[in-house]
Amino acid sequence: MPVVLKIDSRRKIVYSTFYGKVTDKELLGHRSAIASEPRFKPDFNEIVDLTSVTEIAISDESLVKLAGTESLYNESVAHIIVAPGGLPLKLANKFKTLARETRRNLFVVPTPAEAYKLLDGRAE
Repeated sequence: MPVVLKIDSRRKIVYSTFYGKVTDKELLGHRSAIASEPRFKPDFNEIVDLTSVTEIAISDESLVKLAGTESLYNESVAHIIVAPGGLPLKLANKFKTLARETRRNLFVVPTPAEAYKLLDGRAE
């Protein structure tokens, strides 16, 4: 599966890095991977990193389905998608629009450094 899941319990962050070709199966299956991780806590913030994605094969139907699904996380946490440009950025912005009811604190940033900066600013 072209995704690496890391949970930083100290910083309370779930960090997912997608790479290569990302399909509907990987996108929709990732939720289950997070939910089954014993170190996952719903009050952790989420960063989804798309900087290493080279190809996107995700249907609009899957994007709508995921966006309409209740988040695993508490309503107050930040969901941050790192998308530097191109198709990953288009996908991230489309998801942000679709998920405005289920993930109210969803942000799209161009770099991982910006994601951490945003989290640090929210903690102040």
